[in-house]
Amino acid sequence: MKLTRLILIAYLIVPCFCGAQTMVTELKKKNYGTYTGEIPSYIYSSDTSLFTIDATPIEIRVSENALALTIGKLHKKGSYHILFKNKNYYVLDAFFEGDILTERIILYEKTKTMIREGSYPQPNALLKRTGK
Repeated sequence: MKLTRLILIAYLIVPCFCGAQTMVTELKKKNYGTYTGEIPSYIYSSDTSLFTIDATPIEIRVSENALALTIGKLHKKGSYHILFKNKNYYVLDAFFEGDILTERIILYEKTKTMIREGSYPQPNALLKRTGK
């Protein structure tokens, strides 16, 4: 009798936890658009010397399953995959043509901003949506 109750309780509780995480495969259309910002200046240290890298403009255009990245005069196209969706933000993994590494982008829905996580030693860049 106790085992039957335990199984019944398990069948009632387990679906609640399974439904808490949903698979999100696409961004909402209101998040599509052009985000612009600036990568702050930083210092790069090689074996023999230090280099100061100036601040650089950055632009990311988000559309359905595609990204276009512009850093200074460099243009890249690619795609993204949603790793995580929270109440306030998405975490994207971006894949660009010719790159081995992926880039992590955090897109905040309410503030219409995103953070592009820079690869060491490049700092993170804050971008704000400027247009559709």
